[in-house]
Amino acid sequence: MKIGIFYLDGVKIKKTAEELANFFRKRNIKVFINEKLRSAKPDKDSVIISLGGDGTFLKASHLGIEMNVPVLGINLGNLGFLTDVEARDVFNATDELLKGNFFIEKRAVLKGLKLGEGGKEDTFFAVNDFVLVRSIRERMMFAEIFVNGMRAGKFRSDGIVIATPTGSTAYALSLGAPIITPSASVYELVFIAPHKLSARPIIFSGEDHLSLRILSKEPVSFQRDGEEIFKLKMFDRVTFEKANRELRVVHLKKKNFFDVLNKKFGWGE
Repeated sequence: MKIGIFYLDGVKIKKTAEELANFFRKRNIKVFINEKLRSAKPDKDSVIISLGGDGTFLKASHLGIEMNVPVLGINLGNLGFLTDVEARDVFNATDELLKGNFFIEKRAVLKGLKLGEGGKEDTFFAVNDFVLVRSIRERMMFAEIFVNGMRAGKFRSDGIVIATPTGSTAYALSLGAPIITPSASVYELVFIAPHKLSARPIIFSGEDHLSLRILSKEPVSFQRDGEEIFKLKMFDRVTFEKANRELRVVHLKKKNFFDVLNKKFGWGE
């Protein structure tokens, strides 16, 4: 078994990471921290532990997808919607992990593809969402949308969010889109401040292929899980589909999605 520990800046979190690393090393388990994670050759029992909030978990998840290693989230942040364990339970959780008292949930991942000059393809994977946002110099973003090769229409808005079921409780939710249960094989498109009230959220099946052609004169910010990847210029095209990869999330007890919604959103008993 090999353990990866991933965290972002913070003295308190760094201290917890060091204590956790010593916990595993005393049990003769190899530990890889942050930048050394990619040099590790994972075995079938390897796990990445994310220390922080949901933002940290998303970054750790990209490593987990790339390395095909499941991720356990320990909440040292605020909301902690994606993380499974609270800070006070860190070492109880690691004990349960070593005893094998956990199960793995598979979450869908979105693939975004941009076709560049000379036929070069740039591929990216998102756990939560891809977001396209207008330039501050542009009053509105203008894009043409195609579904399975068929033109769906042209839309003006401040931007567009393409979200997974996991991401349906993040940015997409704040825009009025529906919550999607994690096991659903779908993804959704949501407009940010659309010019027309008829531009409503759209849910696609896991088999659908979505394509956007940029018609804005000014560059459009293209973001993956809250991080800008590059700028899109006029007539650039990006496509989206459900990826053939999955994010594997470690849970230490049977997890009810609606219990999480109740706890985090205060829906009541």
